[in-house]
Amino acid sequence: MSTPLVSVITVTYNSARYVVESIESVLASSYTNFELIIGDDASTDSTWELIESFEDSRIVRYRNEINLGEYPNRNKAISLAKGSYIIFIDGDDLIYPHGLEFLVRMLHAFPSCAMALMTWFRNDIFFPVILTPKQFYLGEYFGHGFLGTAFSNVLFRASVLKAEGGLSATHKIGDDFIRYKIAAKYPSLLVNDGATWWRETPGQASQVWGNSVMGVIESFQLKFEFLRLETCPLTKEEKDLAAGNLFLSLTKIIIKSTLKGYFKRAYRLHSEFHIPLKYYFLVRRKPLKINPLGGYSPVNPYRLPLSENPFVSK
Repeated sequence: MSTPLVSVITVTYNSARYVVESIESVLASSYTNFELIIGDDASTDSTWELIESFEDSRIVRYRNEINLGEYPNRNKAISLAKGSYIIFIDGDDLIYPHGLEFLVRMLHAFPSCAMALMTWFRNDIFFPVILTPKQFYLGEYFGHGFLGTAFSNVLFRASVLKAEGGLSATHKIGDDFIRYKIAAKYPSLLVNDGATWWRETPGQASQVWGNSVMGVIESFQLKFEFLRLETCPLTKEEKDLAAGNLFLSLTKIIIKSTLKGYFKRAYRLHSEFHIPLKYYFLVRRKPLKINPLGGYSPVNPYRLPLSENPFVSK
């Protein structure tokens, strides 16, 4: 395999507690043809001093004079990236020594795919598999989905990420936004997990936001937004069914919030999405499920045909 340059992007903000571990994990990679772009977003602790303590020619570092915010800072780092592939390993994340080598080998072997998405063990899938835009969207709206893992679990083809404008600075969940956007236009590669490790800390900003009423609202707004776009690969009938699933899920959240006494939260969700009354009578119904990969099983898992698998000797 050739060894294309990979841009590892690490964004930091008051990350002094973990940033040394994060940088060391990248520098310990068995895959050595990478640049590590570290963008500090005007930290007020000792993060920058710790970043400066590293002497490695592969490190490109900068410090913003003012705090830009997460996604503008990520986009600044993307603009500096020279690699063919981009991965985000934040200042509290880690990557295993084999991580870059594994992910590059996967995505490099499938040039039609715009990104490699790591996912947990599935006993009905033998990785790697290619997801068409339609399969990706069917999974998101009618199944378990493919976005349930951290942003550090994605290797992007840099040319596509840049062509699609980088990350949205107007969405709090810009990492989901770009994955939806790319997956609607290009095939994605689904690979097994275990190349990176992301940290979950008490009071983590992403968790606090995700559990807040505004976090729930933006998450569902994003799903509705991509469902309505012309680039959505689903048919009109599938879009209508998907919207029904979203309304049903929202209704369940509203009723649960009401029963717990969170009346303002329940009212805000109902008024934000103008949920049709019929879904309150259907609340006991389970959302419609569609397996985007078909009826495969642990005995007969979904897998690439041997003729399409570059890792199989022909």
